[in-house]
Amino acid sequence: MNIYKIFLLISLLFNTLVLQAKEEKISIQLDWLHQFQFAGYYIAKEKGYFKEENLDVIIKEFDFDVDLVNGVLNSKASYAVGKSSLIIDRLEGKKVVLLAAIYQNSPMVLISLNNSNIKKIKDLKNKKVMLTPDARSAAAINSMIISQGLNLKDINFQQHSFKLEDLISGKTDAMGCYLSNEPYILDSKNIEFKIHNPSEYGFEFYGGLFFTSQEELRQNPIRVRKMHRAVLKGWKYAFENIDETVKIIYEKYNTQNKSLEALKYEAKILKELAQFEEGNLGNIDYKKVEEIKRLYLLLGLSDSAINFKLEDIIYNPKKINLTQEEKKYIRNYQINLISNSNFPPFTIETDNKLSGIEIDYWNLVRKKLNLISAIEVINNNQEANEKINTNANNLKYAFGTVDYENINSNMSMSVDKIKLALTTLVDKPYTTSITELANKKIAITKYASYYKDLKKKYPKINFVETASINESFDLLQKNKVYGILGKLPALSYNITKKTISNAKISGIYNENYELKLHVNKENKVLLNILNKAISTITDEERKLIRDKYNSIIYEPEKDYSWVYKIIAFLSVLIIIVVINNRKLNKEIKKRKLAEEELSKIAHIDGLTNAFSRRKIESILELELKEKRYNRGLSLIFFDVDNFKLINDQLGHSTGDNVLEKISSLVNNTMRKTDFFGRWGGEEFIIILPETNKVQAKNIAYLLKEKIANFDFEIDRKVTCSFGVSQFEETDCADSLLTRADNAMYYVKRNGKDEVKVV
Repeated sequence: MNIYKIFLLISLLFNTLVLQAKEEKISIQLDWLHQFQFAGYYIAKEKGYFKEENLDVIIKEFDFDVDLVNGVLNSKASYAVGKSSLIIDRLEGKKVVLLAAIYQNSPMVLISLNNSNIKKIKDLKNKKVMLTPDARSAAAINSMIISQGLNLKDINFQQHSFKLEDLISGKTDAMGCYLSNEPYILDSKNIEFKIHNPSEYGFEFYGGLFFTSQEELRQNPIRVRKMHRAVLKGWKYAFENIDETVKIIYEKYNTQNKSLEALKYEAKILKELAQFEEGNLGNIDYKKVEEIKRLYLLLGLSDSAINFKLEDIIYNPKKINLTQEEKKYIRNYQINLISNSNFPPFTIETDNKLSGIEIDYWNLVRKKLNLISAIEVINNNQEANEKINTNANNLKYAFGTVDYENINSNMSMSVDKIKLALTTLVDKPYTTSITELANKKIAITKYASYYKDLKKKYPKINFVETASINESFDLLQKNKVYGILGKLPALSYNITKKTISNAKISGIYNENYELKLHVNKENKVLLNILNKAISTITDEERKLIRDKYNSIIYEPEKDYSWVYKIIAFLSVLIIIVVINNRKLNKEIKKRKLAEEELSKIAHIDGLTNAFSRRKIESILELELKEKRYNRGLSLIFFDVDNFKLINDQLGHSTGDNVLEKISSLVNNTMRKTDFFGRWGGEEFIIILPETNKVQAKNIAYLLKEKIANFDFEIDRKVTCSFGVSQFEETDCADSLLTRADNAMYYVKRNGKDEVKVV
């Protein structure tokens, strides 16, 4: 007996440790001091969204001594909030992954006081401007300045003091500020000011980027998905409940001693920047990241040759990150689900056809993983468990206490949390809490996994044990029990199936039954695969399945046998065609390789590796056929200034070298969707799809500065003249090219080294 007690004590201690281990400790490093800017993280913690995902999260306030990126890269369980400059870090080989962009436009702006007479960007010439010393953080503001034809060297940049009083007192003429903070303070002091916002000039950078490391994603994909889900849930609540959120920050996270009014002002501005009402919370757009990357390269903020695939830096919550071992397992094995049709609507068997909650979830998981799979119905749980023990590729849904208390089995993470509900006769009132059932006779299936917990948690309820849900309904009809406590779908199904007109659902409670898969204890590879797939199931996918079976409508069976016959016939025809074409495909492949090589020679300029004039003309014609009028299409035409003198005085080989380097500069700063070609001699053209003339002008200015500041290793400065045109509804290729060409020659005749837009 003593040995038995010791065994129980050890088991309890082990279970306690296991439960504690489930809650993973995580840290989020903020990139500034506590304020509404980070509201979603506070709410995810305060409302228990992290805890729901078994995550114990510590939120760390900004410290000037902290290196955000390296802190994440060197930690196994660390996340942080950063800026768009993370794209530069990725260019330099730091393997960060962007999980969510909370702000679709950065709050960073430039502010000047009205008494400084700075009405437009060009008025900043020879003025004092306070920006952070990190040019990466100020990239949007720098881009805005350059785009207005102003050289950064013409501005007296000062190190940021982070004291607004320096702007008010005149120690600086303009200051980098947050749209959500400093304007409120200036307004409260009745000081008139002007905001210079980069987004109004076409420079739309992200703000509040939630990120982690590629290693964290590789090692812990499920944890990353949980963090992503909880954080966005927190932000959704924060923006939908601003007053409550502001109060929480004011009382618990107010290290800056902000007023409630200041926090509410910040919340209002940030909600707009997040484009929350437009449904863009957390979105990261591939094209926008590519555009930001190009701007950083044009500004010369990274000389790294390292490039990256956008899918490597932008997190896709729908993607299942499998290891090579897991991919191999899926390719080599058939996974068999064993199902039990005794418990509809979890599994429903009608005329040898299967449906139901468990079947629908399995089909969803199978589709996500592209599994080779079969389903076998075995209504004896002991026999089903034996099948799993003898074949590691078999699995089933966990059933009752027999499975959940089996220490020799592995359970997947929760596929769904099924609400527990109460069924009574129609004359009984609706209840909102299980505690209202005290001293009442409540039927419950004695084998249910949740029965023991409920019995312990609600000792005042007079539970009546039954062998099945059918027995429970019999007792209800005979008025021998007040109601039945069970899984909502099962109760709803039985009321509908049995057409019990005098029964109803009289309460739905917060108590849940967790639907899990039972896997052979030795097959940890399969368990990991399943958990990764289950973690990608969305709330929308769950709602579709829940709604389908909480109220079931029966339809007459339809005969589709004629469809199957046609499909079989067509399948045979397809197989014959595939076999006959296989030899032909081999010949075509050889021919294509030869054609591609010849095409490359014809389409690529031999010196600069840019597209040839012939190729760029054909690309432009194709782009115009796509009717770009509503989406924007622009051209940049540019020419190397005084190139004849370079050739004549320094030699043609030096001239060729200059053209090669210019071509390399342009190629390294283009998006994948852009097209760069050599028009002839020292003239070049860039085709910019999905780009209006304001954006094209900004790119031209940045490119102009990059070329002018580049060291060509010759005894003179190399500059270029640029012309920009945008496609209009009446344009053809020739008219679009002519306008850009004329704009460029206007610059050539009027001083060179400038940009002209028509």
